[in-house]
Amino acid sequence: MSGLPAVRPDVFFLVNFGLDLALLWFAARAARVRYRAWRLWVAALLGAALAVLPVLLPDVPAAAPASPSAGPAPKAGWLFSGAALLAGSAALAWLLVWPGPWAQFAAVLGFFWTGLILSGGLLFLLAERYPALFAAPPAALVAGGAGVALAGAQLLWQAYRERAEVDDGLYELEVRVDGRREVVEGLVDSGNLLRTPVGRMPVAVVEGGRLRSLLPPAVLEAASSGPMGLDGLPAEWQSRCQLVPFAAVGRSDGWLLVIRPDGLSVRPRGRGDWVQVEGRVGLAAGPLDPEGRYAALLPTAMIAAARRAHGRARGRPVEAQSGERGEGRPDVHVR
Repeated sequence: MSGLPAVRPDVFFLVNFGLDLALLWFAARAARVRYRAWRLWVAALLGAALAVLPVLLPDVPAAAPASPSAGPAPKAGWLFSGAALLAGSAALAWLLVWPGPWAQFAAVLGFFWTGLILSGGLLFLLAERYPALFAAPPAALVAGGAGVALAGAQLLWQAYRERAEVDDGLYELEVRVDGRREVVEGLVDSGNLLRTPVGRMPVAVVEGGRLRSLLPPAVLEAASSGPMGLDGLPAEWQSRCQLVPFAAVGRSDGWLLVIRPDGLSVRPRGRGDWVQVEGRVGLAAGPLDPEGRYAALLPTAMIAAARRAHGRARGRPVEAQSGERGEGRPDVHVR
């Protein structure tokens, strides 16, 4: 292997896999981007494979060295060029974020390079000041590295478990308006006991921006305008909208614009059959989850009704435990 130190490809692959896994996890967490666990592992595997390619590829002609004293150019040296590294890291960020917006992609890529530069700078500083650490690492350094690796694995596992707990409570909510439909992911929230004053219908709180394809702009604007927003509603929507009082953390006099859709259906995320449920949709003016894991808060009454309907369809009763309290008040708390 001309131009490159002799390394074991398997060890080189594992080291890069661990680094890519840690950097991608850090970038996604720092950018508050939701990702699937398998995408994180696949992206780390791809990054490690790209890093080990220069070791495995046969010798290929490369550009001439800048000076005779520089020695022969390394094989496949173009894989270490700045353009190749940037393209490879962009591919990893895209694989982790897709099909998210460009803003999330840019944030993940930026934090990935931030972590890469910081970790690379630290290693370079240690190699310059303490070269013996890398030539013959002492037992204390090896033990410290193993401890850091175990701590990192524990953090990854904890993050996975936290996300799994949230995923267990995620459902898909299908909203139908005027022959069109939009599906959003919602979290079953025992704190959402909101009901309409008339009809006592359960209310699913949904980010208004996620229903942009179903609702006219005037309705979305009214969702953030409070009681005065009803005056600007189109005539055909005035009978389908109402304001419902609610209380939230730090706010006891809130108003939520609630619409009557043509239909609502729910199912566990990514599986099962759609079950039609009765209810209304409250439009939240801002995001409900900073990490973007869900865009709706589903009342337990709605999920309980779906389970009862599903049980009847399968010919067996289903006991529903809605956990509702405060049925006599329309202005119940919403977290």
